Amino acid sequence: MIFTRKIKDTFKESLSAFLLTLLVAVLGFAYFEPNITQSAEGTFQITQTVTAELTFLTAPSDIVMSPQLAGITGGTSNGGTQFIVKTNNSTGFSVTITASSSAGMVGNQEGGTIPALITATPGVPDYSFDAPTNSAAFGYTISASTTGEITEPFRDNGSNTCNTGSTEGTATCWLDATTTPYTIINRSTETDSSGATSTIEFRVQIAADPAPAIPEDTYVATTTLTATLN
Repeated sequence: MIFTRKIKDTFKESLSAFLLTLLVAVLGFAYFEPNITQSAEGTFQITQTVTAELTFLTAPSDIVMSPQLAGITGGTSNGGTQFIVKTNNSTGFSVTITASSSAGMVGNQEGGTIPALITATPGVPDYSFDAPTNSAAFGYTISASTTGEITEPFRDNGSNTCNTGSTEGTATCWLDATTTPYTIINRSTETDSSGATSTIEFRVQIAADPAPAIPEDTYVATTTLTATLN
């Protein structure tokens, strides 16, 4: 009986010592690693890239010049189209114009031409549209609903000179379209949801008794507007 009791006492003492050692170990671990038993934080970021994009909300449409013109007595006709560009690009966009031919308008059947407008300085618009004496001319001008979007060549001094000043006149500053892209719109900011509206207008003028004669025909000019992110 005494021997058995000693074994039990020894076991109890050993168990108590083990439990005490374990408690000390746990408390010591908690002391040196407080984040494990109290709290932990992990901070991170989420990144999403949104790219710049642009689109024609309204693309330019085909134009039928009006009125029809008589080939001998001559006259002036006009036509235009609107286009709307939308972009989320913070530095905006530009638009260029390119003609399929630098000859002007070409007849479908007879192969005659309505010559491209010849300006006083090549590549610089003339304030007014004037066909040469006894000849004809075909040219364009550009306007925008937002001030400052048309490029410098199409602004004028409010009097009679283009490519200078800040006036954005109506039916002023005329130029010929060529096979070399020419920038007509340049916007430096993004647009709102309705986009940026511009209007390109064309004019044909035939002087009386043109020489060479302009044959009876339907004359066509194919033109491309290209919008590009800045």
